[in-house]
Amino acid sequence: MAKIGLIYGSNTGNTEFVAEQLKNEFEKIRPGSIDMHNIGQSTPDTLLKYEYLVIGVPTWNTGQMQDDWEAFLPKLATIDLSGKKVAMFGLGDQNGYGYNFLDALGMLADAFMDRGAQLWGMWSTKSYEYAESKANVEDFFLGLGVDQDGQKDMTSDRLAKWADQVVKQFGV
Repeated sequence: MAKIGLIYGSNTGNTEFVAEQLKNEFEKIRPGSIDMHNIGQSTPDTLLKYEYLVIGVPTWNTGQMQDDWEAFLPKLATIDLSGKKVAMFGLGDQNGYGYNFLDALGMLADAFMDRGAQLWGMWSTKSYEYAESKANVEDFFLGLGVDQDGQKDMTSDRLAKWADQVVKQFGV
């Protein structure tokens, strides 16, 4: 069975916490299928060793990318991700930052697709209330949206459903 690389960036620990919950959901479906990495301690080779990637990024302040992902972007620009299947999740606060909810997810998705990656795991925007997002395409986000500030009670259910969706879409 193919391994999935779950790679996240986290300053405060919120994205790391969600990544650990997500890993548990994947493990329920496919035991032993996930390796978890913090992007702050990763290299381009970390991404290249997996055919399947799950990427986690929080949006900071008014639409900024998390520090470690921001620092990694020049390295990302040097690698070919053609054929890689990538699913992404992003953390944001739709009430406090509704004009840039999940912007980092959108920016990072664009960067991965620019390198040839195939994006999977799009998620409906129906249960969210925000004004604008760089992660929004029609009625979907470019990955799972997690709001630990305004919709924390929905996170566990969303993670379980999204993990199941991604495993099916990846075909693993």
